[in-house]
Amino acid sequence: MRDRFGKLLSNAGQMYWELDRDFKVVYANDLLIETFGDPVGIRCFEFMAGRLEPCQDCPAQKVLSDAERATSERSRVTSAGKAIWVQHTATPIRNSRGEVIGVSELMMDMTHRKEMEEWLRDSERLYRNLVEQVPDVLFSLDAEGRFAFVNTQVEKFLGYPVHDILETQLVQYVAPEDKQRVHKILELRPEEIWDEEVGMLDAHGAKKFARIRCKAAFNGGSRPTAFDGVMRDRTERRKLEEDLKASRSALVEKIRIIDELYEHMVESGKCKAIEEHTAEVAHELRQPLAIIGGFARRIAKQLDTPGRIDRDRQRQYLDIIVTEIHRLEKILDRLIEFTKRNQVNLQPVNPNELIEYIIGITEARMSDKRIRLVENLGSEIGEIPLDPGRFQQLILNLISNAIEASPIGGTIEVETGASIPSAKAVRTGELESESFFEMKIRNSGPKISPEALQQIFNPFFTTKPHGAGIGLAVSKKIVEDHFGSISVKSDDEGTTFTVWLPVTAPDHRRYALLFRNSDSVLGPESSPPRAQ
Repeated sequence: MRDRFGKLLSNAGQMYWELDRDFKVVYANDLLIETFGDPVGIRCFEFMAGRLEPCQDCPAQKVLSDAERATSERSRVTSAGKAIWVQHTATPIRNSRGEVIGVSELMMDMTHRKEMEEWLRDSERLYRNLVEQVPDVLFSLDAEGRFAFVNTQVEKFLGYPVHDILETQLVQYVAPEDKQRVHKILELRPEEIWDEEVGMLDAHGAKKFARIRCKAAFNGGSRPTAFDGVMRDRTERRKLEEDLKASRSALVEKIRIIDELYEHMVESGKCKAIEEHTAEVAHELRQPLAIIGGFARRIAKQLDTPGRIDRDRQRQYLDIIVTEIHRLEKILDRLIEFTKRNQVNLQPVNPNELIEYIIGITEARMSDKRIRLVENLGSEIGEIPLDPGRFQQLILNLISNAIEASPIGGTIEVETGASIPSAKAVRTGELESESFFEMKIRNSGPKISPEALQQIFNPFFTTKPHGAGIGLAVSKKIVEDHFGSISVKSDDEGTTFTVWLPVTAPDHRRYALLFRNSDSVLGPESSPPRAQ
């Protein structure tokens, strides 16, 4: 009977053995012997585990201690050296008097089940990792719109712990003005998708924005039983849109300033210059506006593209937009500077000292282009009436222009001296001074065409591929405000700018008084004032 029972269990794919009270194996069926070898006559723990005492939590030991049934799951190694999982189920063997004289133990290979359990655990872990690592809020609502599931991203977005949000309604986190729209989710029909952007209130009452995309689930009925959806944080996108809107407002403000400048110049009799150079102004403004518009559209396109927002790329685009806005501001600042008619503050100053200072601060730029500087500053030049800050600006404009025009390895010459015009020139030009300070700045750049020379002091005209063309126009105005004149000549050897400034002030009495108080103005050994 034992052999027949053992064969039956072998055919059913189950291993079976019987033990006496000393844990010695007295019988094993064919499947057990085929799997592990013949254990008859050997204690079970010695055979299976190579131990000298029963295994921990041994089911046979529990049965011999009066348990009616005991089970355990253990990893065993077959005679072929393969590790398998085995479930042991032990029951007592009793004699006719009911005394326990041994143990019958049924063993079943559960390796496949263990592998499936492990696969399920891995799958669940993978699913949870994916759900938790997705940057969006994933959620499920029940038929009444209450959260049945939500991933932990909601804690970052709304600031509430997941356990506080579960069983609460989605609509209670929606801004009041959007609650009515969110209620429409509960009315979704099969295959219909609700996809809208709404305002949300976080745990601190701060307003955020989310794009919610939701679909209803139906279990054979006509009414939805659940709603599955995705909630994407659009707060940063809204902020970027507001920044862009603010940038647009700033541009509108700059355009308003241009309009005011136009009105000012019309009223001041300067409308002719504006009429002649409107195209140049439009060109100068169009390029930064086109760049701003292009990068703004890139940001908008990226924000509307599913997936994680590339904040570094967006920041790069915004930096470009800000840079171009600054460029617009500089163009407008130059326009404003050109239209201003500030009163010059004449002081007795040695122009050579101011020229030396400007040469010093532009030396590095000359060095970068390996430009050779030749100075010939006339020692006979004393103090003449100048506005120090504006004269320094004049020198900086002319030297900067010379640096930009000079080729690499070129030469710049700066020469100063005294010039006495003829009596005929004084009468013809109605000059108020009989002697002038003369300054020449030459560069070895390419020849300027006669047509360009005719317009070189006009505002917004430039022969360079960049810049607003305001520098030389401002320089001419500074010279004229000092009651002087400026001219330019250009040939195959380079271009020369010549400046004449009177050595006496137009108001002789005011200038004489200024000289008497010169110590109080500059001091006997004052250094030249810094560039403005």
